[in-house]
Amino acid sequence: MPCFYAPDMKIDDNVVAIAGPEHHHITHVFRRKEGDEILLSNGKGLLVEGVISDVGKKTLSIHIGKARVMQRSFPQIAIAFPLLKNKHDNMIIEKLTELGVKDFFPIVTERTVRKPSKNTVEKFIKVAIAAMKQCDNAFLPQIHNVKTLSELINEIEEFTPAVALEIGKHKNLADVVNNSKDKSICIIIGPEGGFDKGEIEYLQKEEINTFTLGNHILRAETAAISSVSQLVGFHLQNDPEYY
Repeated sequence: MPCFYAPDMKIDDNVVAIAGPEHHHITHVFRRKEGDEILLSNGKGLLVEGVISDVGKKTLSIHIGKARVMQRSFPQIAIAFPLLKNKHDNMIIEKLTELGVKDFFPIVTERTVRKPSKNTVEKFIKVAIAAMKQCDNAFLPQIHNVKTLSELINEIEEFTPAVALEIGKHKNLADVVNNSKDKSICIIIGPEGGFDKGEIEYLQKEEINTFTLGNHILRAETAAISSVSQLVGFHLQNDPEYY
């Protein structure tokens, strides 16, 4: 059953009104009509099964049926990633929303090729909403404003930062998890060409955890997906219901 986004939906609603882009998506893209079953997510943990009861030109009404309230598991996962050329960072948003990442922190570094625009975050949010709907996710992740590396390190107190590095000897990600004392982890991925010497020295000075993803050089989007997949696997071993 296709899932659609209703951010204002509440657990005690009997009927939900849908307008704007979601109305167009439901009626013109999926061609749903009165009597059709539908799944809604408010992006805050609520998944609802409903039936379309009325279709208007600008709004439609959905009669609410079975509801599920999902709880985010702990520890949670965040990812900090550079803006990438050819917009491959959209893939990071899409795939890691599917994997349940809670927070996305876009960053700019010395070697970042693409610079942020005034609507960079807005575009990322649209990608996240589409991915949430595609995989029936109960939660819409938070997309933070673009930051520098030092701004990021100073602002993610709720997370243990862990940087994927290719040069030198580093721990495996499992070692970082075991030493984090069950604290949520923010994976930090470098840009095309990696972090420069000054940034690596800064990370070392701040005593940030570093880890390796193996002996192959990975593209930034591959490193992001690989590292988060490993983290999800670790958490599922401890909690088969991890969400």
